Amino acid sequence: MQFIVALERYAETLRRKGQRTGAAGTISFGAIRLAQILMRLAVKNDGRVVPSVAWLAKELNVACKSIHAWKAQLQEHGFLSWARRYVRVGTPGAKGPQLRQTSNAYSLRMPTKARRIIDALWRIGGRQKGAPKPVAPALAAALTTLGNRVDDAEFANRQRELPEASRQTALINSRGEARSRCVGA
Repeated sequence: MQFIVALERYAETLRRKGQRTGAAGTISFGAIRLAQILMRLAVKNDGRVVPSVAWLAKELNVACKSIHAWKAQLQEHGFLSWARRYVRVGTPGAKGPQLRQTSNAYSLRMPTKARRIIDALWRIGGRQKGAPKPVAPALAAALTTLGNRVDDAEFANRQRELPEASRQTALINSRGEARSRCVGA
């Protein structure tokens, strides 16, 4: 989440008033969407991000050309890097390395400029819209403990109330059918 917020705020600092997103030297909304997809994949797959360009294009409902342009924008500003991956193919009689390119392995990074933006947001105490307020570790631990105790108490109350509530609302007759105690129900 912090990565995406940093990317969005950084992209806002690049754009001049009246300039369209995606202009030379800026980061487009599509590139931010691409970063969101890549981040989601990183979280889901324990850091392994190896989608093909065709899969990304299908996921974002755009042409492969757009994916390449957005990757270039993110790479230009230091948010994305990738390594080409190859698989061995055995072509009999052919000389040289027998390789075919497969999907790239992507790495998301937080450039220093974006890190400064996030640090500034934390220093001002999250007063800007959408920025979380910093919490002292001791306070965070105390709030977590309190929240767990409240959750445990609510769960215990529900467990005690549930059987009584179910007895009050329905009677089970000898054939196993439920009927309501309310008249006309």
